[in-house]
Amino acid sequence: MAKLLYRIGAWSFKAKWLVIAAWFVILGAIGGAAVTWGGAFVDNFAIKNTPSQEATEIYMEQFPDARNPLRGTGVNVVFKAPEGQKLTEPQNVEAMDKVVNYIRDNLKEITGTERFGNPAVLSPQIEQGVYNQLTENGVPELSAKADAHNLRLLSDDETIGYTTFSIDEPMPGEVTQAERDVVSQALDIGRAEGLQVEAGGPGFGDPIEISSTSEIIGISVAAVILVFTFGSLLAAGMPLITAVVGVGIGSLAITLATGFVDLNNTTPALAVMIGLAVGIDYALFIMFRYRRERLRMSNQEAAGMAVGTAGSAVTFAGLTVIIALVALAVARITFLSYMGFAAAFTVLVAVLVSLTLVPALLGVLGDRGFKSRRSRRQHVRTAPNKTMGRRWVQLVHRVPALVIVLCIVGLGALSYPATRLHLSLPSDTTSNVDTTQRKSADLLGEGFGDGINAQMLVAVDAHQVLDDAPVLQPLIRAQEAQAAQKAAIAAPPAPEGEPGAEPAPPAEEAPLAPPVEGEPAPAGEVPPAEPAPAEPPVELTAQEAPLDVHKAAANAAFQYIVQNYSNTPDVKHVQIIGLSEDGLGAQMLITPESNPEDESTNQLISTLRTKEQAVEDATGVRAGITGLVPIQQDITNRLAGVMPLYLSIVVGLAILLLMVIFRSFWVPIVAGVGFLLSIGAAFGVTVLFWQEGLWDLVNTPGPIIAFMPIFLIGVCFGLAMDYQVFLVSAMREHYVANPEGSQTELGDPRNNPIEESIVEGFTSTARVVTAAALIMISVFVAFIGQPLPFIKIFGFALGAGVLFDAFFIRMAFVPAAMFLMGRRTWHMPRWLDKILPRIDVEGTALEREFEAKQEDRRAAEREAEKMDA
Repeated sequence: MAKLLYRIGAWSFKAKWLVIAAWFVILGAIGGAAVTWGGAFVDNFAIKNTPSQEATEIYMEQFPDARNPLRGTGVNVVFKAPEGQKLTEPQNVEAMDKVVNYIRDNLKEITGTERFGNPAVLSPQIEQGVYNQLTENGVPELSAKADAHNLRLLSDDETIGYTTFSIDEPMPGEVTQAERDVVSQALDIGRAEGLQVEAGGPGFGDPIEISSTSEIIGISVAAVILVFTFGSLLAAGMPLITAVVGVGIGSLAITLATGFVDLNNTTPALAVMIGLAVGIDYALFIMFRYRRERLRMSNQEAAGMAVGTAGSAVTFAGLTVIIALVALAVARITFLSYMGFAAAFTVLVAVLVSLTLVPALLGVLGDRGFKSRRSRRQHVRTAPNKTMGRRWVQLVHRVPALVIVLCIVGLGALSYPATRLHLSLPSDTTSNVDTTQRKSADLLGEGFGDGINAQMLVAVDAHQVLDDAPVLQPLIRAQEAQAAQKAAIAAPPAPEGEPGAEPAPPAEEAPLAPPVEGEPAPAGEVPPAEPAPAEPPVELTAQEAPLDVHKAAANAAFQYIVQNYSNTPDVKHVQIIGLSEDGLGAQMLITPESNPEDESTNQLISTLRTKEQAVEDATGVRAGITGLVPIQQDITNRLAGVMPLYLSIVVGLAILLLMVIFRSFWVPIVAGVGFLLSIGAAFGVTVLFWQEGLWDLVNTPGPIIAFMPIFLIGVCFGLAMDYQVFLVSAMREHYVANPEGSQTELGDPRNNPIEESIVEGFTSTARVVTAAALIMISVFVAFIGQPLPFIKIFGFALGAGVLFDAFFIRMAFVPAAMFLMGRRTWHMPRWLDKILPRIDVEGTALEREFEAKQEDRRAAEREAEKMDA
């Protein structure tokens, strides 16, 4: 492989303009395709083969004309009266009218307007209408009042109210900035009148943005580090150019992919973050090796040798990152798999750019990028260079056991807060406290109870209801009695002179809990679709339409579910908000007592799903619960269940790959153990700062995004193996080249060849690995300034992970463990050595070939000297 990469590097150096032109043509072609065929990003988190997804499917089957509740574009506009006033006061009613009218006049394409209006005026109308409709259909007064009260738009003290509507777009990601601007302008109108007016909901999320500030900061810090590393502005600029090209291609390809698949709005930001970091680092490693090799060979040969040696390490390091990202597919969560594929593609582009575009730019740069070439003899030292890296590794050599203990204790202590990790999904309730989305959710919780932000939708299919189910018989008989009573009241009196006239038979029973107009959208979450209108009861004769037992059983099942779920702890209210056209499907709204982030809400979901199965067994209906909170629990459960498999695949494949590279059994094991320590510490500090708000450095502490742990593990593992490959491959290269040791160079006759290889390999790469780690940390930390909460936290966690892994594990724990292992460091069982393929990552064959050429050249020179003499 090293020879193949050597030829690629040498050819790219020679055909520099062709290579550069090819990459920019690719960049332009993908950019044009992205503009032509690219679509929009989405911000939903639905996953297949989960209870919440199955519930959504039931809902769409029963209400085919309704919008998919997981793609809702609802907007909640929330009002709060000035201190000491109520919204029902004339001046405040007038102010709310201005807000509502501005939206109605300027936002033409809106739907779901049953609950859109001035809450001070509309709320009493809705409550009275719901109450009348329910009582007319036989619902007890207390139940009718409770259902009507749960649908109110005005708080009991009349200080907080809200109204809701939907923007007529296919999904939240397609809501335009112009439409958001109309809502924002309406909010300003209300604020100018003295009200506090905020807006939230899936249709009013922040637009998908990647702030250029993060890239500018990351690239600026990287430029400074590169200048110190290479001592040249021209050389420092090359990794930045190649990284930007790679990230540009990756980002545009992701945009193009949105025209064919649904990609979450965090996907491009993640790809930019990871692609920029690895792109700079991979170019840095190749250029660092090139600068060293050009001291003893021509520029073209040096470029080929750099790509053949450091490029081999880049290839395998990139492969470990790609494996970790692609393996996210084992979670069987579509949006997470696509995020992994997109990031993996960007890493692949970064590798290819490093192997071809870097040597091409080196060809353009020529001798201008680095200091003048020294003589071949000057680079051979008779004594070791006392660099900081050498002094550090010699310190580790003296006290390896102490270094290991300090790493384990220190990182272990930082890992402890990770035991308190609490997961959630992005929503208005977890947005930054300074945003209007968060303020709207807080106001809704203040005025209507925390549960309004965690409302859930229940979809029921009663087509296969068991007519003779024992639990339904009392409810069916109640319908029969109610129908008979209505029929008796409605029967016309017998005509005079015709004694014995019989009363009209009972009419068909209306649903016990009919659909109501204007259900509340779960504020900022997943809104139910518009309910089907209720059909008025029709009085028929017995001959025309006897009581439909099957429909009566369905109505009984609906009522049974409401009663069953209502008796669950932490449930505030359950009510039917819509029936299908045939009356055999229903949608129900569950309002819990607690907010979405409360652990009791998650426990409630588990309890309801246990009851759900019992209800299905008892009645024969199909039912399911969906909404943001149920989806969150499904994702968390899915990820928790798949985590052992994911770790086994990623760590197992990476360890196997490292065994192939290093021809060692124990070194990869040490690498894996060290990773567990570093990732645990990264989780711990992330929980401390972003979840628990340590030192108040984060203004909005809260639960960690649910899918961050598995993604963080995958990315951090891949990046950790990057440094493992670069450091240990240099140690292996020295060991293979000097199997008997070189005591003169090392200057310590007590060292054996294995210890010497550790010291020399570490010394030769410590500077570049340090620079690479600092660059990667700066790039990741710069993304804390991004507007998307997930990117903020992920940037911090990745930066912490690289810090702990590069400086505590790879540059301390690993060499200390190798010193303690001694001769077992490079040991490989014979049976394993035979079955594993051999790959020349260190470029040993290239070195031998070069030395042979050098020897032939020296022999030719000696022969020429003899002939001259």
